[in-house]
Formats: sequence, C-alpha cells, structure tokens
Amino acid sequence: MANDSGVRSGKRFVVVGGGVTGCVLAERIRQRHPDSQVTLLEGSSTLGGLSVRSEPDPIGWDRFYHVVTPQDGLLIDWLKRLGVADRLRWRGAHTGFYADDTLHRFDTPLDFLRFPPLDLIDKSRLAASILYASRVSDGAPLWNITASDWLRKIAGEQVYRKFWEPLLRAKLGSAHNEVAATFIWSTIRRLYATRQAEGRREAFGYISGGYAPVFAVAEQYLTKLGVQVRKSSPVEHIADGPDGSTRVRTRDGSEIIADRVIYTGPSRFLPKLCAGMSIPEELLGRARSIRYLGVLCMVVKLTRAFSPYYVLNLTDPGLPFTGVIGLTTLVDPSETGGHHLVYLPRYLPDDDPDFDKPDEAFTEPFLSALERIGTRRGFRRDEILLSKMFRSRFVSPIAVVGYDKLRLPIPLVPRRLYLLNTGRILGGTLNNSQMIEEAERGLDEILA
Repeated sequence: MANDSGVRSGKRFVVVGGGVTGCVLAERIRQRHPDSQVTLLEGSSTLGGLSVRSEPDPIGWDRFYHVVTPQDGLLIDWLKRLGVADRLRWRGAHTGFYADDTLHRFDTPLDFLRFPPLDLIDKSRLAASILYASRVSDGAPLWNITASDWLRKIAGEQVYRKFWEPLLRAKLGSAHNEVAATFIWSTIRRLYATRQAEGRREAFGYISGGYAPVFAVAEQYLTKLGVQVRKSSPVEHIADGPDGSTRVRTRDGSEIIADRVIYTGPSRFLPKLCAGMSIPEELLGRARSIRYLGVLCMVVKLTRAFSPYYVLNLTDPGLPFTGVIGLTTLVDPSETGGHHLVYLPRYLPDDDPDFDKPDEAFTEPFLSALERIGTRRGFRRDEILLSKMFRSRFVSPIAVVGYDKLRLPIPLVPRRLYLLNTGRILGGTLNNSQMIEEAERGLDEILA
C-alpha cells in the first residue's frame, strides 16, 4: 500500500554514513514512515563523521574546528530535537590578519581604515567590490568565470593580490585559482547580510563539550525512533539485489537487502563501491572527474592564548598552513583542561602528494611558522604541550568553473539508489547546518 509520498509501507531503507547528513536523513525517513525499516551504517566506531574527536583523544576537543552562527537555524533546531540545545554557548569573536610580520585586527570599519597593506585608494576599491558583490542577485553566470578573474575585474589587481587572494588561499589552498566566482560571491553575500543583521558585530557559538556528546545523544535518539544504528560497519559493495532490491555488503561480510539506499559519502568512491549497480556510465564519469578539497589540520595545545583572534588570516604564501584558528578565544579554556588550542589548517586538492607524507613531516615546518607568527607576542616553543595532525582527503568537491553542470543528481538509480552529500552544495559554505538543509530539501526526491 502506498502513502501520499509514493513509498509503500514496510519499505527497507539503508542510509550509508553516520555524519549529520545521514543522521538527519535516518531521522526524517523514520518519522515520515514509521512502519518502514531504517538502518544507518557508519564505518567508524562513533557517529559524527568529520565533526567529532578522535579516539583515543589526546587533544580534548573535536579533530576539526566548527562554529555555529545565529543564522544556522536548522542546526539549532536539530540540537533542540535531540534535547541538547542548552549546550550552545554564544560569544563575541575577533578576526585578524597577519601581514608584514604583524597582527592586525580586522573587525570594525576603523580597523579596515587602519589596515596597512592597503592604501586609501585600494581600501575604497575593496569596499566598493564588497558592496557590488552583495548586490548581485543572480549568481548563475558566475559559474562561468573563476573567482580570481572576477575579483580582479571588480576590485583590481592590487586589492586582489593583497586581500582577496590570501583569503581564497586560506579556504582553498592551491586550488584557489580554479574555483568559480560563485564561491566567493555567496560567501560575501552571507557575511554582508550577517554583519547587517547583527549590527556589524560577530556572534559565534560553540557546543559545550564539542560534537562527540551530541552524536552520542543522536545515537540514542535514533534508536528510540526505531532506527537500527550499526557502527564499525564500513560499506564495501552496493549491488543489484533480488526482485528490484539493492544489496549492501559491509566489510565483515554481512549483507542487507534494501528497497532504497541513500549514500552520503564522497562521490569519488561511487564507481568502485557501486560496481554492481546499473548506474548510467555518464553519471559514473562525472563522479570520477569530481575533484575534492581535503585538509591537513594540526591541533596545538598551549599553556596560554596564542592571539586574541578566533580567525587569523595569513597573507604570506610561504607559510605551511593557511590560517590560525584560536579555538579557545571562543571555547572556554575550562572545557579544554585549562589549556589553549589553536588549529592550523592547510587546504589542498585530494591528489596533492602531501597527503601521503607522514605526520612527522609537518611537525617542524608548522611549529616553526607558528613561532614566527607569535614572535612579537613573546610566544615560545616551550609553551607547546602537544601537537597532533589530523587529515581528511575528501571534505567537499572543489566548486570549479562549470561545477553546477557537473554536480550529480540525487537519484542515481531511481527508486533504488540515491546520493546526498557535500557535493549538493552550490554557492554555499560547507557546515553542518547547510548539510541539514540539503538533507531536508532532498527528502521529497528520495521518498517520491
């Protein structure tokens, strides 16, 4: 018997991937179809994907840095459904630039006017370019031009080189010359709107205890809903099953027969993972061609605060990382054992050979660079208690020119296999709230 969404009662759903996307999909499917069987498969020993800390955890916080903004309504609503919204803590945060061996505050219009790397004419051009970008209402044509070319056009070479290029490099590493202008346009519009709404004050939030306790509660919540949560169950193969069903095999050799499978992992894995499925070759070709942005991120535990800035942007391309994230300018140090944490991210394409280097290869270059940046604040190497490198090769697709046409559809094999991952984001910033939005938006298509 079918209901108003077209899904027959008693359907068997398998959601592959236990990050926030998979958790919300499993929750919503079970809520809309309580008579259906929903299984959530996660390869690691905990739910949470990139959000949670490593085990065992010598750092005392998440592997990668996360921030919540007042605009992240869907994430906040999810935390409320889990009953953990009281863990949100809101604080003001500061932004800075490291240029010419000096730290510069970059929060207010006055800070902007004082910013030494730009002269008065360049500052006027920068302000005009931000205003112009914030008023562009249709970003579709911007998929046809790189961000670097577009920013040079609207702001000039000097402003691009001294301001925009360091920011692009901080988020995209060596891929900063390939990304489409839609990426920076959407970022400018979002930040401009946030500043206007917040009276030009930055308000950031964090989750007390990090994301690990949130996903521990999420597991209990999903189990009470009737979702079968299976951890330490990496999926090795997805293939055609009997009578139009789909067969999902995990690494331990067990199999699940499903009516509909929703895959939330990187698209690049699809051709090998789904070799037994009748996915159109054109879609598999697109999956193979999608390049991913990854990250190397060193977390450093210190005896005292490194700087007053949550985000310290770096203008020197010779530094081995692309920013300094002062986590404990936002997170109360009492939650990290009284210590201070900084995150040193380096974003780079998934095929970069640095991903194959051992962690030890980055220790001295990263710590020496941190020492150099902190010299004028009296930072010393003996203030470092611990450093640890974390990495993820496949964070999200690089939004290259033309990616809007390369993006894969949600149905890969209609009524059998679906895709909903970070590749769905067009002209947005990857964060948990954005992925919840993509999950909510894709449900009707999955359940049609």
